[in-house]
Amino acid sequence: MHCHCQGEFHNESPEYIFDQEQRKEMWKMRPMYSAPVKIANWNEDLFLAEEKERVASYKRDHCQLLIQKTRKIFKNLLKTVQLAPETPYVLYGRTYQIQASDLPNSLTPAGGSKTMYGLYLSGIMNERDLDAGTHFIHGCGLTLSPDKTPCVRNAFLFVGCDGQSDGQSVYYGDDVYIRIIESGTDGHLYVQCENATYDDFGGHLQLRLTQSPDIYCRFKIYYWDPNFREETSGSGFPPNTRVIIKHTASGRNLAGEYTYWIPTFFGAECTVSCHTYRDTHKLETAENYWKIISDMKPDINLYVRAAKGEDIPVDLLN
Repeated sequence: MHCHCQGEFHNESPEYIFDQEQRKEMWKMRPMYSAPVKIANWNEDLFLAEEKERVASYKRDHCQLLIQKTRKIFKNLLKTVQLAPETPYVLYGRTYQIQASDLPNSLTPAGGSKTMYGLYLSGIMNERDLDAGTHFIHGCGLTLSPDKTPCVRNAFLFVGCDGQSDGQSVYYGDDVYIRIIESGTDGHLYVQCENATYDDFGGHLQLRLTQSPDIYCRFKIYYWDPNFREETSGSGFPPNTRVIIKHTASGRNLAGEYTYWIPTFFGAECTVSCHTYRDTHKLETAENYWKIISDMKPDINLYVRAAKGEDIPVDLLN
């Protein structure tokens, strides 16, 4: 039985032998590819790479690369400006900063006399705005920035709602528009606070910049102490003094949300809204106190007192 199997194993059929020879010939004639040979969709990949290079070159030539846009934003928004000189009264059409004067300018204040106060109302641009341009446009938001250097993003002027001309005094109780000093649009941009929508219902009213000055862009400025608001209504007020800024349409005060900080292109900054904060005595709190900042001359007496060893708050010396 064993011998029969061995003989059958060695006596292959002619068909089997022919098939084996054919396979050997096919193996010898198989296609051989060298290393540089391209396979699959190499032509499409080549065209795609060329297209990407062409698009990148176009964007580079037209300053549309992300790094170029970011540099242009910093150049446009951080351009320094000259604030209005110190005058007896705040005037329409003059350049001022709007400072949340009673809020520390960092999330972790140093404490004691070393704590620096003052956050400045500032325009911001996010990634979505970056796609549309490199300067403020309709819809840009606002924050409170610790940067006190007067520049395009934190400089504003007051525009009268009732035909007041530039150079006139701003009075307590007047309806005013707050306009940012410069923008990337054909017209001007104004601070606006709209009523709550479905997306932010139940939260504090948010601020943005708009091209269309409407009823939601109107604000009133009042004396900070409610006991003297009625008797001071209709009178002018000097810059660099504490005030309340109230949104006319909602009746809520402009407020710095000190507990909410967000990352921006310019670092961590505090959010701002329209919301009235009150203490147990029904008085507004530090979140609602503001100052209209003009170009102040340094007080030499403060430096003399500090040189003699007196403990002077740091923010008064800067």
